Amino acid sequence: MKTIRYEESLSDSCPKPAVFLAGPTVRGNQPHLVSWRFAFIEEFGRQGFGGTLVVPEFTDRTQSDEGRADLPLWEMRGMERSKCVLFWIPRTRELIGLCTNFEFGYWLALDPFKVVYGRPEGSYRTGYNDIMWRRVRGQYARIHDSMESTIHEAIERCGKP
Repeated sequence: MKTIRYEESLSDSCPKPAVFLAGPTVRGNQPHLVSWRFAFIEEFGRQGFGGTLVVPEFTDRTQSDEGRADLPLWEMRGMERSKCVLFWIPRTRELIGLCTNFEFGYWLALDPFKVVYGRPEGSYRTGYNDIMWRRVRGQYARIHDSMESTIHEAIERCGKP
């Protein structure tokens, strides 16, 4: 399994299949928070994923995205070039994920079957996301509430690498 982070270029030859890990990002000014993506990367490995994870974070946890106008474009390229965009939204009052709302709506409108959606039970203010997910994907569309099942669907969506 390969991971690509902000420090690396997303060339046209992004190794396939790729999964983009979309959702709220811990910022450089929040050193007391731990990114959910670390656990997800480990779980992808446990589940035997052999593709690429596009991780929209810096390797250095203290590095900030402030003033980095290139990063939203990097993220958009990563989502475009990935076979699956996995949205995990563990929203709290402190990890609010405002960009996540935009990205979720964009991909839900553009290519809803490229998206896998999950959030922990009781996540802060994800009701609107749930409503829109079911409106677009259907009343019985699965909203994952565990890391393991969200990842399992993303891997299934990618097929065998």
